[in-house]
Amino acid sequence: MRVLVAEDGLMMRRLLVRALEGWEYDVTEVENGAEAWEAFEKEPFRLVLTDWVMPEVDGLELIRRIRAAQAPFYVYIILLTAKSEKEDLVVGMEVGADDFLVKPVDHNELRVRLREGERIVRLEQELAEQNRQLRETQAALVQSEKLASLGQMAAGMAHEINNPIALVANNLAVLKRDISAAFDLLDLYRSIHSDLLQTHPELAQQAAELEEECDYQWIRTESPQLFDRSLAGLNRVRDIVQNLRSFARLDEAELDYLDVNSALFAVSQVLHHEVDLQQVELRIDPGDIPMILCEPGKIQQVLHHLLLNAIQASEPGSTVTMRSARCEEGVRIDVEDHGCGISSSDLAHIFEPFFTTRAVGSGQGLGLAVSYGIVRDHGGSIQVRSQLGRGSTFSVQLPIRPLDSQTPGGSHED
Repeated sequence: MRVLVAEDGLMMRRLLVRALEGWEYDVTEVENGAEAWEAFEKEPFRLVLTDWVMPEVDGLELIRRIRAAQAPFYVYIILLTAKSEKEDLVVGMEVGADDFLVKPVDHNELRVRLREGERIVRLEQELAEQNRQLRETQAALVQSEKLASLGQMAAGMAHEINNPIALVANNLAVLKRDISAAFDLLDLYRSIHSDLLQTHPELAQQAAELEEECDYQWIRTESPQLFDRSLAGLNRVRDIVQNLRSFARLDEAELDYLDVNSALFAVSQVLHHEVDLQQVELRIDPGDIPMILCEPGKIQQVLHHLLLNAIQASEPGSTVTMRSARCEEGVRIDVEDHGCGISSSDLAHIFEPFFTTRAVGSGQGLGLAVSYGIVRDHGGSIQVRSQLGRGSTFSVQLPIRPLDSQTPGGSHED
């Protein structure tokens, strides 16, 4: 473990360093508080031994700065002092020291105090790790409930929408057939218009006026195209619902084969409204890749999160690209945008549960954390390359077949 020693007395500092190195600590030594603070700013230490009285910056001020720095982990600080009055020691502890040793330092006592500091630091590490796992579990549970609700909603929507779509499509097909027959009949009547004009001129005139009033020729010409466009629109709605159903197979926990390229198009269809709303161009570049054995709903959820983030990070008029390709691990999926990018300080935290760079209330910070867990559970990896102002590229690598997995039931042709 690395230890920072701040002691202005050369002899005392050498004795401390020699003892610490003998106990196999990685020691950094400085001779005053200013140098100690400079070293701590470069790379925080978990254990700090500091003298009280030092030039420039004394031990108390150094402790104040360390506590105010809000290091990503707990720093255990031992204050070295020749002062032995209770009031002085209370001041040191109130500033933030964890322990103290009275000079001249007894090496056996120093070793015991350092071991106690190590124990506390390691307990803090274990607690932080348990807290991280708890947050991941909590994020997974929250997302699992969201996915289950979305799956139920998608199934209900598909059922409710498909029924009227089928009814309207069937009625349009029948109506198109019957209208076509009616037009044939009217064309037959029009063919005898000249004869009718001779025998019943008033009736012929009335028919001509009605034909002109309803713009029969336009109806005769355009009706077939109107029916075709209406049926095409219904088919598009049906395709959207089918893509939604395909995308929302989120409750499927069993392994199955997934066509990744089809999944890219399905997810893009689900987010078509977001693409239009953000006014970006979405490009899909499918590669020659095999189907993969995975949990399809979860992998599509990962693609949804990555594409939605890319769209929301992009400026109007920019391009978002989804591409697939073979790689050494199996299949690689890239989601690239040319948006705002991610700062280097945020990159280290983007996969942490509840971390978000969006404004408060505009995101829960769960998408990337859950995506990371899903990809990891499939034996894959997810990386990100990003530059502020130039955009980001998220790369997901998945094996063709997860390790230690069993082929789903049923036959499959590769």
